[in-house]
Amino acid sequence: MDSTVFILVLLAALTHAAWNAWLKNTSPDFIGLAALATGWLTTACIALPFVGPPEPVHWKYLLTTTIVHTIYAALLVSAYRHGELSLVFPIARGSAPLIVALVSPWVLMERLAGFDLLAVVLIASGILIIGLAGAGSNVRDRHAVLLSLATGATIASYTIIDASGARAGTSPHVYSVWLFVLASIAQIAVSTLVHRSATLALLKPHLVRGITVGILSAVAYGAVLWAMSVAPAALVAAVRETSILFAALIGWLLLGEKVGRFRWIGVVITVAGLIAGRL
Repeated sequence: MDSTVFILVLLAALTHAAWNAWLKNTSPDFIGLAALATGWLTTACIALPFVGPPEPVHWKYLLTTTIVHTIYAALLVSAYRHGELSLVFPIARGSAPLIVALVSPWVLMERLAGFDLLAVVLIASGILIIGLAGAGSNVRDRHAVLLSLATGATIASYTIIDASGARAGTSPHVYSVWLFVLASIAQIAVSTLVHRSATLALLKPHLVRGITVGILSAVAYGAVLWAMSVAPAALVAAVRETSILFAALIGWLLLGEKVGRFRWIGVVITVAGLIAGRL
C-alpha cells in the first residue's frame, strides 16, 4: 500500500475510534446518530458546489448503500444497548475485513495474495484478540455478540458497495459527497420516526459535539473511499479497523487502563499486520 494511502487510512481509523467512543459514552441511540449525521450533511453541503451532481452510474450504488448504512446504524445502536464498547466494537470491526477479503474476489475481482493477504488476516485477528481479551464476562452476552457479528456483516456490505461506487464514474469524491447527503437524510428521518416530536429536544444537547464529530467522520470516510479507489478494498478495510488498536493504546497511555497479556498479544499481531501491509 502506498505511504500516502496508508497514513490517510490510519488517520481515518483514529477518527473512527473517536466517534464510536463518543456515541457509546454520550448518546448510544438514534439521537446520537442523528447528531452525527448532521455533521455528515454539513460536510456534504459545503462540498456539493465543488463536485456537482452524481453520475448516472453512481445511483445504483448510492441507493443500495444508503439502505445498508441505515440497517448498520440500527444494528450498531442495538448492539451498544446490549454490550460494552470493548466487546461490540472489536467484533463488528474485526469481522468486517475478513468478510470483505472473502467476498472481494467475486464482487470486486480482487484476489489478495502474499503480504496483503497476511496483513488482512493478522490485523483482523489482532483486533478481535484486543477486544475479546478486555471484554471479560461480556463475552457471555449472546445478544451482544450476535448483534456485533450482524453489524460486521453490514460493515462489510457497505464497504464492498462503496468501493464499487467509488471506482465507478470519474471521481470517488462525487460519490462520497452524495453518499453523505443520502445517508445523513435517511438517518435523521429514522431518528425522527423513532422519537417523533421529541426529536429536536433530545437532539439539541448533543448537536454541537455531534456535528463536530460527524464532520471529522465524514472527512475520514471520504479519505477511505478514495483509498479504496486506488488500493485493494480488503486491505484498506483492515487498516481502517485498526481503530480498536488506537482505542486500546489511548486507554493505556492517557487513561491509565490496564492492558493484560492477551491484549498485548493482540497489539503485537495487529502491528505485525500493519507492517505486512506496507511490504
